[in-house]
Amino acid sequence: PSALFLTFARTSFRPEYLLIAAVMFGICLLMLGAGAGIGRKLQPANPYYPALFTGFEAGMMGYSLFASLFGSENTYKFAVIDVGQVIFVFFILTAFLKSRRGDKISAAFLLKDFFRSPVILAILLGNLLGSTGLFAMFESWPASEAVTALLGLLGDLTRPLICLVIGYELRFSLARARKTFLTVLLRMALLLLLAFAVNELLIKGVLHLDRTFQAAVYLMFLLPPPFVIPIYMDKSTEENKSVLLDTISLHVLMSLAAAVVLVFAFR
Repeated sequence: PSALFLTFARTSFRPEYLLIAAVMFGICLLMLGAGAGIGRKLQPANPYYPALFTGFEAGMMGYSLFASLFGSENTYKFAVIDVGQVIFVFFILTAFLKSRRGDKISAAFLLKDFFRSPVILAILLGNLLGSTGLFAMFESWPASEAVTALLGLLGDLTRPLICLVIGYELRFSLARARKTFLTVLLRMALLLLLAFAVNELLIKGVLHLDRTFQAAVYLMFLLPPPFVIPIYMDKSTEENKSVLLDTISLHVLMSLAAAVVLVFAFR
C-alpha cells in the first residue's frame, strides 16, 4: 500500500487509462471462461481449476519485479495496467472461489470487502491526491520530506521481504508434474498472445504509449495467478488445493525466467 500510494499520488491518472482498465477486466473474464473449458478436459473433478487461468499476482510479485527491472520511476505504468485486474479479483474471482465452496455471496459484501482493502484504499487515495494536485502541494512543504521518505522506505522494504515469502512458500510434487507443467504452459501461451494483441491494438495503436508500458503489459501477463486463490478453498479438498499450490509454485519459477528474457527484449 505504501508503494502504491506514492506511485498514484505522483501520477496524473489520464482518462484514457480507464480504457486499459476495462480491457484488462475483460481479458480476466475471458481467461476465466477459458480455464473452465480447459478444466473440463484436464481437471474435471477440481471446481477451483479455472481460477488458475485468470488474474495476476501483481501485488506480491509484479510490482517488485517491475520496479527492479525497469526502475521505480516507471512503476506507475505497471500500476495503470494493474487497476482492471485488481477490480476483477475483488469482485469476480473472489465471488467465483467462494461460490465453489458453497458460500452465499452478496454484492454488498463484495463492495464492503473491496473498500476495506489497504491496496484499494492506497490506490484511491493516491489517485485523489495526485489528480487534484494536493500531493504536489504537500511535497512542496519542507516537512513533507520525512513522510514521503518513510513511505518510500516501507515500499522498498517489501521487495526483499516478498522474495523471502515467495521462496519459502514454493512447493512442487513430481507426481503431478505433467499436468502442472501443461497448465502453466497453456496459461502463459494464451496470455502472451493476448499481451501481443493488447500492445499492438491498444497500447501502441490507440493510445500511442511508450515501450515501458508495453513491457508492463507483457510482465503482467507473464505473472502467476493470485497467491490468495488457495486461501479461499474448502479445507476438505486437500488434493485440489495441492494441485493449485503446485501450479502456482511452478508458475513463479517460469515467470521469473520469462522476466529475465523480457528485460533483454526491451533494453
